[in-house]
Amino acid sequence: MSKQTIYDVAVLGAGAAGLMAAIAVRRSERGLTLALLEKNDKAGKKLYATGNGRCNLLNRTARAEDYRSGEATALSGKASEKTIAFAGAALDLCGPERLQELFAELGLECREEEQGRLYPRSLQAASVVEALERGAFGAAGPGCPAEILYGFDARTAFRDGDVFRVEASDGRTVLCRRLILAGGGKAGIQYGCEGRPLKIAQSFGCRVIKPIPALTGLVCEEESLLRQLAGVRVRGRVRLLCRRAGECRDRLLGESEGEIQFNADSVSGICVMDVSRGFRTDGALGAGERFALQLDLFPECSGEELQTKLEDRKKVLGDYFLVALLPRKLADLAEKRCQDAEELSQLLKGMRFTPVASKGWKEAHTTSGGVALDEADPKTMASAREPGLYFAGEILDMDGPCGGYSLTWAFASGWIAGSAAAASLEGRTAETL
Repeated sequence: MSKQTIYDVAVLGAGAAGLMAAIAVRRSERGLTLALLEKNDKAGKKLYATGNGRCNLLNRTARAEDYRSGEATALSGKASEKTIAFAGAALDLCGPERLQELFAELGLECREEEQGRLYPRSLQAASVVEALERGAFGAAGPGCPAEILYGFDARTAFRDGDVFRVEASDGRTVLCRRLILAGGGKAGIQYGCEGRPLKIAQSFGCRVIKPIPALTGLVCEEESLLRQLAGVRVRGRVRLLCRRAGECRDRLLGESEGEIQFNADSVSGICVMDVSRGFRTDGALGAGERFALQLDLFPECSGEELQTKLEDRKKVLGDYFLVALLPRKLADLAEKRCQDAEELSQLLKGMRFTPVASKGWKEAHTTSGGVALDEADPKTMASAREPGLYFAGEILDMDGPCGGYSLTWAFASGWIAGSAAAASLEGRTAETL
């Protein structure tokens, strides 16, 4: 029987984090052997759909305070000191500026749009995937080309003496000295993301925070109203509120401003997606919680100021006074519901919907939850309990808002994990990465 190859490093998942981890390993001075284990029939499958096919790959302004962990923010919606410290340590090693340099080295130029969002100059997600592929296992870059195993649906992984043994559902087995889990969370099940890497992490004894869909729309119980408003888009501020049984006041779980989109069964838009991570039905918020989504369609002024503005416009413009400010469907519905400018102002500053479900994993852009942050070292992404095991990307309990923050985290953590895994095999320390 022929002896099975033992790879120096195996990366589980050839998505954003996994490809960047592979690029870091390939830059090893020792020319380490590398295997990428990908469940799909091609690499970067989820990346192709990012940013409506344009791929908002980075955010130039990303900082530690922008990131959240499901464990720390379930009750408050705010970042904890532990989360900020973890994200900060990682971004200090590989922040947006360093990532831009890495992509430039791969031949990919970026262009900046609003709010620090960086896109490939071609505005094609395929350009990003191709650059990563070339760096990870193509002609570009130093080191030995990596071997990529497609259709590798990893079911188990465990320590077998001095190596890790990763077994796929079709019977294939890969042995490696270092293992990087970069297979993502559960967001985007249509791209093969079903949470198996999280179960593998648990099999090593790692603590995992229950994953929930994040950056997704919220299904609300006001079906009749939503059907009337379906297709309407308007800018405003949204606040996700929660009240537990027995409480007399709402608690703020998240707040964001931007475009609000009404659908036949849900409310969506970037600002709604940003607060959706606070919607939990797993008991983390207590018993008998009830949620509310409050919309302020005129955040630039107070209720009194809006009332005066509407009264003055009504005198001058007649029936046209509101249509010129809001989409007609929304303006007509609001006028029918209100008797005077005071009621109208209250409605437009505090329109409320009742979320009963998220749009789920198929429409979620990322995962809230995952491997707990105290299970990893932010300077190496190495497991705190299993030597030789590393984490990268969405598998960790770290997520950010819309606008390239999640991919910034994926690429940064991937680079750190790959660099640290390679350094450990070369006898170097994390400080030399």
